[in-house]
Amino acid sequence: MVAEHAVQAGTSPASYNATVTVSEKAIGQIGREYIGLSFESSTINNGDRYDARGNLVALLKTLGTSVLRFGGHSADLAAFTGLKPSALSGLHRLTKASGWSAVYTENLGVFNAGLVSADARRVRAALGSKLLGFACGNEPDQYVAGGMRPFGYTIGDYLTQVGECYQAIRAGAPAAPLAGPDTTNTPAWFGPYAAREAGAIRVFGQHYYPLGCASGGDSPAAMVGTLLSPGLAAAEAARFASYTSQVKRSGAPLIMTETNSACGGGVKGLSNSYASALWVIDYLLTGAEHGVSGMNFTGGLNTLCTGYTVLCATGNYIYRPQPIYYGMLFTHLLGVGKLLRVKIAASSGGNLTAFAVRPAAGGGLRLMVENLSQQQASVAIGVGSYRGTAKVLRMTGPSLLATSGVRLQGASVTRKGGIKLGNPGTITCTAGGCPVTLAPYSAAIVTIG
Repeated sequence: MVAEHAVQAGTSPASYNATVTVSEKAIGQIGREYIGLSFESSTINNGDRYDARGNLVALLKTLGTSVLRFGGHSADLAAFTGLKPSALSGLHRLTKASGWSAVYTENLGVFNAGLVSADARRVRAALGSKLLGFACGNEPDQYVAGGMRPFGYTIGDYLTQVGECYQAIRAGAPAAPLAGPDTTNTPAWFGPYAAREAGAIRVFGQHYYPLGCASGGDSPAAMVGTLLSPGLAAAEAARFASYTSQVKRSGAPLIMTETNSACGGGVKGLSNSYASALWVIDYLLTGAEHGVSGMNFTGGLNTLCTGYTVLCATGNYIYRPQPIYYGMLFTHLLGVGKLLRVKIAASSGGNLTAFAVRPAAGGGLRLMVENLSQQQASVAIGVGSYRGTAKVLRMTGPSLLATSGVRLQGASVTRKGGIKLGNPGTITCTAGGCPVTLAPYSAAIVTIG
């Protein structure tokens, strides 16, 4: 892991000092379609309202322009035989109005070539250029554990079956873009798939939940330290590096097509807390540093709002952004461009993360700095010969486990789905650097020059 996360053990003083130094060496990039969402395929038919009504389009646009991935366990059930015409019409309207594209998963678990071909024909015709790719199946490396395939089912069996599924898709939608394999952490499956499908796949998809799966006895208070720990961040970086190394020669991008803090709906009281907003910033930018091209965060468009969902239904076609949405949005505000190498030195008691972006469209250097400590941080950002002012935007929350009240430069997302930030703060950069003070458990975007 590159040096963008520094922690020092010891006693816990009221504050700590840190320095951040930025190199012009590019170590990654973050693109325009990086921050996306993931939903269960069955929910398109079963009541979740994917349509250009209410505030959904505005909430998507506020996050930028990205990808809606449809898949999950329900895509592989016998009950899922494709999209109803009315549901597909709503999805068409949503992608057209929002500018977002879609990855759509066909049923491989209970495979029927005729149904897949017919469904692919309809989906391709409805979505057109907004279809990023067709996938086949969800987490096929877990089919045996899930009772969908007999013991002894191998990667060879899967490659044969996914090939038949792709043929069925192409029979209904010739030349349609393909995606996959949407596996979990099974290198023995992902590697052979990537090698065989190189050149045929538009995007490779993988799944990852750093905390594993939630259980009923989980304690948010006991787990929050792990969620924001350097140890978990290092494990995330290693996982991303492992994934990207397996597709490097293929030329196709890697997307975390299904991800969030914990699977199984998330940890109630943690996955829907302010801590998740802080976590997701570091998680997103660590992935970009290690070659990940996009992330789709799992959730729904319903009233199940105590877990990991990004959006919570509060009325007819009206959704409230959860705390994790604010972290995703704050990362979006950092902009797109090259990620530069960062070095941090922190005094005792500190837990600081920092990332630097050289914007693709030009303009000043931008840094994301997070104080993941209960102490105040006094940070000096080295700026070389620059002398002048820098602008600062801040993300704050009432407490780590607060489930509401997150603010970006004092503002919250409106009922209509937009946000109007307060005026940025300013700091003066001198020979000693650009001084930034961060309250405990807060984040800042600093624009220099």
